[in-house]
Amino acid sequence: MCDDKNNNISKCSCMGGRSSRYLVPALLLLLAEKSSHGYELTERYSDLGFTYANFDPGAIYRTLRLLESENLIKSKWETDDIGPAKKIYSITPEGLEMLSSWIADIEKRKNIFENFLQRFKNLKSF
Repeated sequence: MCDDKNNNISKCSCMGGRSSRYLVPALLLLLAEKSSHGYELTERYSDLGFTYANFDPGAIYRTLRLLESENLIKSKWETDDIGPAKKIYSITPEGLEMLSSWIADIEKRKNIFENFLQRFKNLKSF
């Protein structure tokens, strides 16, 4: 669980039960796959299956600002296309390290849940 009261995500594994707690590793994963702008990240995040009825897309932008302030991602303005400039985000080496830490935590959590589910399936009274 995350006990960090200062929202310092680089020092927090945040292994909670709410899917919104996986916004950080999801964004890091999406940016490791390819650099993107905020709206595209919102669409790609939905494709991961984490969204739910009351999901706040603004949470993605707030999290992107936080990740950037901790040097886990960086951004630049893209003005080449027709239309308004877009802020393009990309992952940093520090962000890749953080993503690797999250992957280790998620693997542990996955193993715990697989064990839990197997024990449930083994119940004789069910």
